Amino acid sequence: MDTAQQILDLIAPFVAEGRILPRTYAQISDNIADFVILEQSGIVIACAGLKNCQEGGMGEIYALAVSKNMQNQGISDKLMVKVMQKAKVDNFSKIFALSKHNALWFLKQGFVQMEISELPKNRQKLFDHQRNSSIFFKGITNAN
Repeated sequence: MDTAQQILDLIAPFVAEGRILPRTYAQISDNIADFVILEQSGIVIACAGLKNCQEGGMGEIYALAVSKNMQNQGISDKLMVKVMQKAKVDNFSKIFALSKHNALWFLKQGFVQMEISELPKNRQKLFDHQRNSSIFFKGITNAN
């Protein structure tokens, strides 16, 4: 099974719960370079997309998921290390995530909760006010 399909299968239960926005195979496959993944025995157990917002040196984390049977084992922390490495390689000055869940996890990872006005202008226009997600920012430094 290819990586895009594994990511789609991994996020499916979270999409069903309303925790992650739905994406198609084509959306994942076309943007596969955005993704950092963790594998175990050749199977994707965790993933996160990090896309360039093309504004303000910012990247947006999306589709962050850890396999249900791999949770509470420190996998999300390892995934965030890889996300931060990608953010540095991609020369982002800040990354952000929108989430209705896991506020405490983002705060523990060093993110700060911010307002919609802090988002890149093009992302503000796409903000789903009905979903009412919290917005978390983290600066990228060489110390991370």
